[in-house]
Amino acid sequence: ESSLFWWSAEKNEQLLQFWETYILIMETLEGNQIHVIKPVLPKLNSLYEHAISQDQGCWLFHPSWHMCIYKRMFESENKTLIKEGILHFLELYETKHLPNSPVFSEFVIGPLMDALSESSLYSRTPGQLIGTCPPLGLRLQKFLATYLVLLPEEEKGSFLLKFIQKMTSRHWCAVPILFLSMALAHIPTCKVLGAEGLQALRDVLQSTMITHQILLRGAAQCHLLQATMRLTNVEKVSLLEVSSFLLSLRPEESLRRDTFLWIELCSWLQVNDRCFRKSVTSDSEHQETSLLCQYVHSLVEKYFKTPSSERENCFMPDWFEAKLVATMILLASDVELMRNKYSGKSNIEWIELEAFLNPLLDVLMRLGSNAYIPTLKTDKSLQLLLKLLQTRSLKCSNTQDDRVLFFIWKSLVTPVESILEFILRRLTTDELSTVGDLDRCDLYLALIPEIVHLCLRVSLKKLPCVKKFISSLISASIRNLQEIKSEKEPKVKEQIKKVAGMASLTAVCAIMDQKLGACVESLPTVDALKKFISFSQFNEVLKKPSCIEEKSSLCEETSSQGWGKIVARYIHDQWICLRFVLNSFLTPAQGYEETSEMSLSGVERSKKILQSAIEALSILPSDQVLPVFDCMKVLVPKLLDSSESLCIEAFDLTWKIISSLSNTQLIFWSNLKAFVQFIFDTEVLAVAANGKGQAYTKIKEIIFKLIDLSTTKTGVFNVVLSHCCQSWVFPTVDERSALTNAFLNAGNYCELITEACVFGTVFRRDQRLIQDVHAFVEGLGEKCAANIVTE
Repeated sequence: ESSLFWWSAEKNEQLLQFWETYILIMETLEGNQIHVIKPVLPKLNSLYEHAISQDQGCWLFHPSWHMCIYKRMFESENKTLIKEGILHFLELYETKHLPNSPVFSEFVIGPLMDALSESSLYSRTPGQLIGTCPPLGLRLQKFLATYLVLLPEEEKGSFLLKFIQKMTSRHWCAVPILFLSMALAHIPTCKVLGAEGLQALRDVLQSTMITHQILLRGAAQCHLLQATMRLTNVEKVSLLEVSSFLLSLRPEESLRRDTFLWIELCSWLQVNDRCFRKSVTSDSEHQETSLLCQYVHSLVEKYFKTPSSERENCFMPDWFEAKLVATMILLASDVELMRNKYSGKSNIEWIELEAFLNPLLDVLMRLGSNAYIPTLKTDKSLQLLLKLLQTRSLKCSNTQDDRVLFFIWKSLVTPVESILEFILRRLTTDELSTVGDLDRCDLYLALIPEIVHLCLRVSLKKLPCVKKFISSLISASIRNLQEIKSEKEPKVKEQIKKVAGMASLTAVCAIMDQKLGACVESLPTVDALKKFISFSQFNEVLKKPSCIEEKSSLCEETSSQGWGKIVARYIHDQWICLRFVLNSFLTPAQGYEETSEMSLSGVERSKKILQSAIEALSILPSDQVLPVFDCMKVLVPKLLDSSESLCIEAFDLTWKIISSLSNTQLIFWSNLKAFVQFIFDTEVLAVAANGKGQAYTKIKEIIFKLIDLSTTKTGVFNVVLSHCCQSWVFPTVDERSALTNAFLNAGNYCELITEACVFGTVFRRDQRLIQDVHAFVEGLGEKCAANIVTE
């Protein structure tokens, strides 16, 4: 390594040329004007020629002098200058053979990566086609691959680890992380990362990317997994460490069966099977069993072991273990299937997969008859069951074509009666008695539609027991909700039973709303459910227990503090049930005998429900208002003429909720879609336009507010326009509709069309960047799994 500064009379001319050029460049950079600086940049190339001894292949001038120039460019306020400086540095290794120096690695990890965090640098150049990779993204890929090849072998692992750790050490936007991940994935196979590298990659997935846009986050996950397979030294990591890393990849965004990424992962696991660091003892008697299968066997065995000291009223276990076991069972099964194909076996014996499932089936078969199975074991078995049942085949429309999934489903359909008997007992008796048990309630209810789906796909013979279960669940839930206790102060157990009862009816209504409901909608108890909901008191608030019983555990004492959430959940479930009833009948009480409460006219009854809906919006948190919006969509067209002021109040309150959520990414879009479907319902628009009253004016006002919101939040106007165009051109209107021609709405609300035509393609620069990168990711097609699995 050369010294920082030196002088020699013999090399006086060379030294003068270097320093004169160096000072000229630095002085020019002070001007900060790109048209002045750009002509001087070629002199930076000659600076390298003066700085390197061609005969000895070493630095005559310390490379940190060059780094000062680049750092000065990166610190400029001029984004064009920053981009030119980055591109010039990245091109160095394509055009020049530079001697190795630790200064370069430090510079890449430090100032260069800091500069690369600016999203605007990844924009397209003028004339570049939409959907192509931006120049900086391509240069970054070439640079990182070339730089790593030229690094000494002993420095590669350390450099890559620091590079990945840098991706977790600051705030990164989605675009830079995507292109850094792509650059890592394009490095030629270089097996230098160990367990610490896997942990660093997990940190990127779990912290850095958590708030990024879904498609870009999914694409980055895909590239990081590909990078992991290319860069990991499998001899330094165990299958446990690999599987823990895989759990950081979201199946709804990246790692899902039937994608090229999944197949690539299976192939990698198969090729490296005997190379992973052994964390489980290999079975010497069964050497033909793969290390992956041995690991999954031990994983399943450990999963079902429960401590003898386990309390009956403990918290439900975390979902991490169930996700891990389910994912590894599917991976190991697909790897075995791949191995059998390569070996030429046509008849596959599902010995390994059967062995994976046996411990689960053993517990499930005993659920209905054995009331003494530890709660923790039943929780774990049902969590794993749910994760396996939620697995879907992306490519096989016929269930039997997916051989692994079909075998799993055939195995899991056997204990259906036992499972349903257990769920019915738990949901309808006093077994759910603490606030912590509501998590178990959610687990049981999530299983019901999956079991219905399973029976429809695999065994129609099981449908009678499903119908019997649903009928019993409806009857018992209604009975529990109608119970009136004499005590003034309700007990926790009684209130939890009511919450579970309403949640159970909600689950049944959700099944009826889906295609799955055809097999149970003819049950007599479904009519009883509709009648019960029609006569129920809306927004009924569960009274909070005054105190927690002394015998309650610590779990209960800490959980009971969130009683407000439980009340909100209960009211939310009421509105889901009411939505089902409203969609079933013209009025909630149609077809039933009249009472003093229900003898009101259809309009009066609808008015009362709408008033309750407005009240519900002031009670419920923003993430639970969707069913109320849906009910309003049914009610408002009937009331716009007779109760215009009430409808306007509904418009105002719903808009207030939407506008307050503009920075809440997780729930904003689903709420916006429901809001748009309500306000811009074809009947609502038509009735308002016919009257040309205050409601019509209010809708016009909301249109302009949405247009204003769309200038700061990309995609808002697209949601509105897409819904309107679809509903105006292809209306789905029944005989009760007030419409004669849905397309007339286009003339009555022409502001939407005008805005779309004039400003529809005009976006801010940062919005255009995101659109361009989205187009680039979408252009990758099936090669990027995020395009297949994200909605």
